[in-house]
Amino acid sequence: MEQTNKNEGISIVACTNKEGYMDNIFSNYRNQILQEKELIIVLNSDSLNLNEWMKKAENYEHVQVYQLPEYTTLGSCLNFGIDKAKFKFVAKWDDDDYYGPAYLDEALKTFQNTDADILGKRSIFMYIPATKELRLRFPGREFKPVKLVLGGTIVAKKTVMQDVPFLDISLSEDTNFIKNARTKGYRILSTSRYNYVYFRWDSNKHTWKPSSRYLKRTSKHIGFFSEIKHIVDEGIP
Repeated sequence: MEQTNKNEGISIVACTNKEGYMDNIFSNYRNQILQEKELIIVLNSDSLNLNEWMKKAENYEHVQVYQLPEYTTLGSCLNFGIDKAKFKFVAKWDDDDYYGPAYLDEALKTFQNTDADILGKRSIFMYIPATKELRLRFPGREFKPVKLVLGGTIVAKKTVMQDVPFLDISLSEDTNFIKNARTKGYRILSTSRYNYVYFRWDSNKHTWKPSSRYLKRTSKHIGFFSEIKHIVDEGIP
């Protein structure tokens, strides 16, 4: 276990090229109970209004907003944000998912109590807003060494992300990062199923387009709910 130091917080890097997810990104950040945190937003679209995002950021502490030309790949945007990070650990966040209040806190405590270099979730809650169905993908894969974690849940030591930068691509940049890190011998550990929800919208809103059959085959039904935070949040009253 490494000793705690003043840099032992988490920097969040969130890249987006979509309209409509500003409030989700900021609310996920605001709700985190971990105090040692910062948010680095990289806008990857020429049509997004940088000034609008920067004005929103003024309402929060420790937020930086940048804009890169939309021809810039997602991998390059992530590397740009990671380079700006001031903390020892960096979390890759998706713009459209839910990160519960204890998400960063869980990750930091796991780093402090294990020898992991990379954390993430393999067992994850998946919510389908169109039908209000909540499912659990890949059950039984919590708290163990794994070969793969969901891209939106990657949290790693900054030194690892610098040693294994994301490839200059916009699809499968996360799985390639994990594969290349594993090849270099870095330790990858899954955390709990809690504090995160993968939202599955219509396929045209996702770059990854698996079949509905595959998603159902790799998950189990939990129930139908209009409100899910009381199920997925852990350690929050």
